[in-house]
Amino acid sequence: MTEPAAPASVTQIMETAARLFRVTLLKCLPLSMLAVLVLEVPNLYWIANGHELNFHGWLWPSDPTYVTLSIVTMAVTLYFTSAMMLQQRSLAGGVNCTGVAALRAALRRLPLLLASWVLAQLSLLVGLSLLLLPGLFLFVCYLLMLPVVLFEHPSPYMVLVRCVMLVRPRWWKTLAAAVIAVLVILVCVLTFAAILSVFAVLLAGAAFQAIAAACFVAFLAAAGVFLSALVLTLHSAASYSAAASNSA
Repeated sequence: MTEPAAPASVTQIMETAARLFRVTLLKCLPLSMLAVLVLEVPNLYWIANGHELNFHGWLWPSDPTYVTLSIVTMAVTLYFTSAMMLQQRSLAGGVNCTGVAALRAALRRLPLLLASWVLAQLSLLVGLSLLLLPGLFLFVCYLLMLPVVLFEHPSPYMVLVRCVMLVRPRWWKTLAAAVIAVLVILVCVLTFAAILSVFAVLLAGAAFQAIAAACFVAFLAAAGVFLSALVLTLHSAASYSAAASNSA
């Protein structure tokens, strides 16, 4: 299901990702919601200590606890996200994979995932510091990092090399698909905000805040499932294209 016929156009990629999203949404949503909730733990800590979320740009608060929580929750979020992607890939192949089984499988790949993620951040930092374009090029390539770690099992360095090798011949298509996905999510955000504004007129106080928070988490979780479906589709299309080129 996740392998468009080669050569895959951007339209085929988006259609395949949307189809995979529809088929796997309900079963993958719990793990995606866990990832979203964990990612919010540092912000909840910051608010609980009487602060406001008014960060600027890339600046983090100097609070050591906040920084520590951010690092730990990022690792846990990557873990839940990788488990969700494993479950989604299994469902796409017709295998009924439970969330518990996906978490167990993701745990075995977590050390490689974390090492690859740290190495990717360092290379992005170097690329963005020297020139903007190398950093942008690597950022698009690293969109496939998660499926490369989960399904190809190389070393951390080879994960990054493999991402570049897969994406480089299809870099513009990958960028176009990512931009379209972001635009789709932005449109959904505007629609979601408009619906919430209607509820804000009908409800007030704690009731509205509870509904808005629950809807916000559910929306972000659904967006995570969609982005995972897109990344799986991009990886399958790139792998298919690379294998076809090698056999030619």
